[in-house]
Amino acid sequence: MMEYRFFFINFVPYYILKVRIMKYLKIILFLLLAVSAGQASAKKTKTEKVADTTVYAVGVATSFNDSVAYCTELQTLDDATLDRKLYLHRRSGYSFQLRDYLVTQGKPNYTCLVLFNTKKAKLEKQLAKVMARFAKANSRVVEIKEQEFKFTKPEEL
Repeated sequence: MMEYRFFFINFVPYYILKVRIMKYLKIILFLLLAVSAGQASAKKTKTEKVADTTVYAVGVATSFNDSVAYCTELQTLDDATLDRKLYLHRRSGYSFQLRDYLVTQGKPNYTCLVLFNTKKAKLEKQLAKVMARFAKANSRVVEIKEQEFKFTKPEEL
């Protein structure tokens, strides 16, 4: 019987080829597992760092029916947490607190928002931009003192 050889290609038996493929596959899977474990541990350290940071916040309320806007003083949120994308957890709860305060003061129909940052200077810069817009629109800004209104941590649902 004749043995066929295709030019310069050596014929490797199937079982030897299978063993080599399995060996390389094990190595690749082990490397993927090691890389994914390293990424998971890196994410945990980032969220731990974020939980320890100080968060500064300012509440702003405006109405389409009124030329008066309300702004709280710059406050430090002691028990606020940020997620790994540096977004304030339960931010809508803080704006609802400001809206509820204004409703109790007899000022319904106000749209409230909360500006926040981990750096006080950046937050003051954001607030200056918002105040410039109110000044440009000829709105009167009333400041709400911290003794009158203070943000508290919203309850979890």
